[in-house]
Amino acid sequence: MSIHDVRPKAVSRIISLVPSATEILYFLGLEELVSGVTEHCNYPEKASFKDKVGTFAHPQLSKILALQPDIVLADPALHNRLIEELQNNKISILAATPVNIEDVFALMNNLGEITQREITVQPIVGQLKERVAKLRSKSALRRPRVFRLMNTDPFFTPGPKSFQYDALKIAGAHLMDFQSDAPYVKVTWDQIKEFDPEVILFCGVEKEQPKPLRCKGCSAKNPVCQRTVDDIVTEEWRGITAVRKNNLYPISCATICRPGPRLIDGIEKLHRLLQTINS
Repeated sequence: MSIHDVRPKAVSRIISLVPSATEILYFLGLEELVSGVTEHCNYPEKASFKDKVGTFAHPQLSKILALQPDIVLADPALHNRLIEELQNNKISILAATPVNIEDVFALMNNLGEITQREITVQPIVGQLKERVAKLRSKSALRRPRVFRLMNTDPFFTPGPKSFQYDALKIAGAHLMDFQSDAPYVKVTWDQIKEFDPEVILFCGVEKEQPKPLRCKGCSAKNPVCQRTVDDIVTEEWRGITAVRKNNLYPISCATICRPGPRLIDGIEKLHRLLQTINS
């Protein structure tokens, strides 16, 4: 996490290019400072009424500059080129890519410092930390083998440098060991069979649930967020323990995909689920 250029002395106009950062700003009570967001910043609902500066993947420099922000919240991996353009226009940037839960808390505290709201922000962050500490202190007799399925062609799952990997471990999951430190890891079918997960968590919905709306700009024939178990499980999966025991659970993006305050809710929800399976 880093701040590029000179930090403004007083922040009254923030543009968030990252949906999770937008959630954090509202959660911390800083919504009145938000002057612009992306089309993908859809939570909380109030955020949808803010001025839009493009999509998460393709924010527009001209729209950002027109709003005259004091600081822009960006993702350095996704917005690298835009960050350079903003720097050239003397715009301060807070660029953050959380790789674990502590990084999420650090971002929250950093926003409190930047906006001079430490007194109100720190107790809010402290409450979240207490919830996570409580989960960490719970010792399960046995952690079930959990596979987080993000994509099927090819297979992708969170790696050790992903906040999702950290979140699942806190929830009580036993995860694959990887030689790679990549945030997201491509795995083979043989690796999945060898690991033989007892629980599979996949992006998608229950069969009877209404499918979520497509994100703006999504062109996928079958978006991962709209998949059901039937879209994933083929005959070759029948030997996997999670499939035999019907331990396949769709999880929405809000559960674990966004490194913001709802991530803690998601960890607690998954912890309860894994406890039930373990009992």
